[in-house]
Amino acid sequence: MKMITTFLFVLSAVPAFSTHILGGYIQVRNVSPATYEIIVRLYLERSGTSQQEISIPVCFDDGSEPVTAARSSSLALEGGILLNEYRTTRSFNGSGSGNRTVAVSIPNRTDSRNVPSALSIPFYIQTTFTTAQINTTPVFEDLDNRLTGLANQKVEYNFLAKDSEGDSVVHYLVRVQSGGCDQGGQPVAGYTFPNDVTRRGVFSVGPQTGQLVWNAPTETGNYGFAVAAEEWRNGQRISETVFDMIALIVDNAGGTPGTIPPYEPALPGGLLTGWEEPSNDPDITVAAYPSPSPNRFLVKLKSRKPTTATFQLLDNQGRLIQEVTTRKASQEIEERIGPEKLAPGLYLIRTSVRGRVYTSKVLKQ
Repeated sequence: MKMITTFLFVLSAVPAFSTHILGGYIQVRNVSPATYEIIVRLYLERSGTSQQEISIPVCFDDGSEPVTAARSSSLALEGGILLNEYRTTRSFNGSGSGNRTVAVSIPNRTDSRNVPSALSIPFYIQTTFTTAQINTTPVFEDLDNRLTGLANQKVEYNFLAKDSEGDSVVHYLVRVQSGGCDQGGQPVAGYTFPNDVTRRGVFSVGPQTGQLVWNAPTETGNYGFAVAAEEWRNGQRISETVFDMIALIVDNAGGTPGTIPPYEPALPGGLLTGWEEPSNDPDITVAAYPSPSPNRFLVKLKSRKPTTATFQLLDNQGRLIQEVTTRKASQEIEERIGPEKLAPGLYLIRTSVRGRVYTSKVLKQ
């Protein structure tokens, strides 16, 4: 399925936000064939001025001006934070089988050690979804307090995204973004994942469980990060929701330091995310299926000229699981790949042929 997002936002005045934003995400719910309810959930620093945020602008990628989403609820949580929910509806007439992105860009991002110039750049979140199918995007597990961890201790947060229609959901780390209604979102320049600040320990998220693990922070402060939930149906990805959030690491006064594992760079979802574009190579076609698959995967390659090829199966961390190389040149090659007891999750099949590389994303049930 071809997935393309083109930002054609119209510049609009953004109301001043009087309280700092800790995080949030956007859910999209289909309410009629062409109409969607947009639900924005924002976690804010609780203060006497928080209640002033009665509305926020929502941006679209179809060339239309932003619309105002009114606050529908406000809930005080533990740890000095407030969960505000904003709602609006939007019709995408004539959208057909295309894909749409809704976004929120507002000032007052909370300062973070690993987000350069955080206080001067907007807080930006987005959700991309296909209008070809009736769908409600996943909802992340509710956070009932501030995301706080102790220095030199393993920190775990639950970011499990659940889908009401039973679609498969896969979680990934993504780089924190910034942007505006006139330009769309771009990764923050100079952003580093939390464990890159001291280059110690591991920062990762479980693709199926949504369990974020930082083992372990060694210095106190605020750290910004983002988790994406990809929604899959019948082997096709139908939405991607980005949850941007802050983790607060405090001093472990008097506590016993834990064991810090060796440093491993965090792997952003860019390896396996980003809507796929079909190959425009007229000489070679590559297809991998079924997806989802209960067992192994079948890769089919067709070429105008006889050729050999190498097929690699990689996990969600980019690690090589299996490699198969054909030795007899042929115009049509079929190869099964994947061990019999492959763990459920999203995988990458990388096909190398005649100096070119083609990638296919497949899901193991």
